Amino acid sequence: MSTSLSGWHSRATPYTHPFIPERSAISLVILRNAPAEPEGFTLALFNSPAKIAVDAGGGALVLQDADFDGLIALAEQTKNLPQTGRFRNTWVVAQPITSRPIDRILVPVQSGEGSGYQQDFKETSVQGYDGVTTRLKQSVGDIQDLPSVLQDLIGLVLEAREGGQVNKDDALISQVKSILGDVF
Repeated sequence: MSTSLSGWHSRATPYTHPFIPERSAISLVILRNAPAEPEGFTLALFNSPAKIAVDAGGGALVLQDADFDGLIALAEQTKNLPQTGRFRNTWVVAQPITSRPIDRILVPVQSGEGSGYQQDFKETSVQGYDGVTTRLKQSVGDIQDLPSVLQDLIGLVLEAREGGQVNKDDALISQVKSILGDVF
């Protein structure tokens, strides 16, 4: 994991003004699908009116420039990964237990193909991330291990799910979900 980005969530400061999320300002969205949380929300990064994160607790935070830029740079790298050929472009980590969470990475694209949200976002998902295991259940082309960019990005964004949520606001999460459209 990128050690310079580790701890980004604890370095962020509360956004003290009312925040109205706008779809045009989205820089990154991370969602989680799990049996206990079928429409889970982990993180959304917005580039306006500041470098704002909405975390899993509904906190609106201002990220340090280096943290925001680093997370976006990792997310942008996911666009260059090969397609898995699986639903939601899912990379499946080999785990002894089934029904592991699926972390969905949505990165905005300029002129996407497809329909619905797929016109606006490139999706890459990871099922079974645990921070340790990297071997894939099935290889993707010649790739047998979870690419390091996915390992790093998921490890970092899961900080948004850790306790101590600042300014908890379930209404803000609902607003973010509503501007995403048909991603669920």
